[in-house]
Amino acid sequence: MRQEKYVRTLGIVARELKRRGIEFVLVGSAVLPVVYRLDYDPHDIDLFILNKSTILDSELFDEIARENDWDVGTSEHGTLYYELVVGGDIVRVDLLENVLDVYIPEELVRSAREVDADGVKVMAIGLEELLVLKAKVATREAEEFINSVARMALERNIKLDYSKMRRYSELFPDDAEGILRRLRRNGIYID
Repeated sequence: MRQEKYVRTLGIVARELKRRGIEFVLVGSAVLPVVYRLDYDPHDIDLFILNKSTILDSELFDEIARENDWDVGTSEHGTLYYELVVGGDIVRVDLLENVLDVYIPEELVRSAREVDADGVKVMAIGLEELLVLKAKVATREAEEFINSVARMALERNIKLDYSKMRRYSELFPDDAEGILRRLRRNGIYID
C-alpha cells in the first residue's frame, strides 16, 4: 500500500528530529495515510516545526540532511524541505513554520494527538484541522482536496466535529466566513 512509504518516511525523519530535540506536528494531507490509514497519496509530508527555526537554526537542519544523506532545498514559499529515498521512491518532507505566507494558529497545533509512525510517536493534527487549513488556502486544488475528503469521510463513516471546524475557522478572523463557505461548497456542511 502506498501509505506505508509515508509512514516509513515520517518515522525516519521523526527519529532524527527528535534526537536533536526538535519538536514538530504533522500538519498536511499526509494525515490521511498516517493518522487515518486511508489509501491516499499526499505527494509529500508537511511538518510544522515548533521550537526551532529552519531559518535561524539553518546549520542544524543542514547538518541533519548531511548526516543522513538527504537532499535539502527551499520551496517556493521560502521553507526548507528534505528529500529522502524510501523504498525506491523519492519522498519530500516540507519543514514549515510561521513565516512569510505560512500561518498556523497555536490552537490548531495544540489540538494535535499522538500517533505511531513506524515505531516513533509523532504528534499530528486531525481531519477537522486539516480541512480548515486547506479551506484557508483557497485554491482550486485545495477545494478539490476538501471535496475528496468529504466523500472519503462519508464512505468510511468518519465523523467530523463541525463545532471544532467552526471554532478553528474563527482563528482566521479575516477569512472565517470564506473558510466556512469553501467547506460548505465542497461537501462539509457546517451550519
